[in-house]
Amino acid sequence: MIRIVATIALRLALCVGISWAVWRWFGLATMVPTLVLFGILLARPLLDLAGALRDGMKQVQLAAVEGRHYAFRGRAVQVLDDPDRRRWVRLADVRAIVGFTASDGALAISYPDGVRRLGRPAQPHISEEALLAHLLKERAPEAARLRVWVEREIVFPARREREQLGIRLPANKPDGDD
Repeated sequence: MIRIVATIALRLALCVGISWAVWRWFGLATMVPTLVLFGILLARPLLDLAGALRDGMKQVQLAAVEGRHYAFRGRAVQVLDDPDRRRWVRLADVRAIVGFTASDGALAISYPDGVRRLGRPAQPHISEEALLAHLLKERAPEAARLRVWVEREIVFPARREREQLGIRLPANKPDGDD
């Protein structure tokens, strides 16, 4: 983008210099046709600058979700990463796909370390491992398809990333231990 701005500044200086020279030597009436130079020399760099600004604004807007867009059969699924590279899937998205009957409270009891309220505003999310375990219990055909997708797109890449970074998740405590 700096190159585009430098090109605009150079061409603008050239146009101003030519217009000023024509005005000084031949007068105001003969200088007016030199204004066409401004349009000819500045049109393309100004369009390039507008395109670069549009691309920059798009990049800033999408930076928060870059490389982390998940969609199951055309339905967007919100997946958040925590510092331990554990992935959390929004329960509302899973329910929209599968239509679980388990409530947030029942899931929180079944998977004590696997359900949290995350994001702004805070919404219930389930960890990738807890989601996989829960989908194994579901009998609906759509749940089986979602389970395969969750394994392939969320669980295995998260495990591989944790292994590469040397991150070990704490082992789940057995029920009743605090």
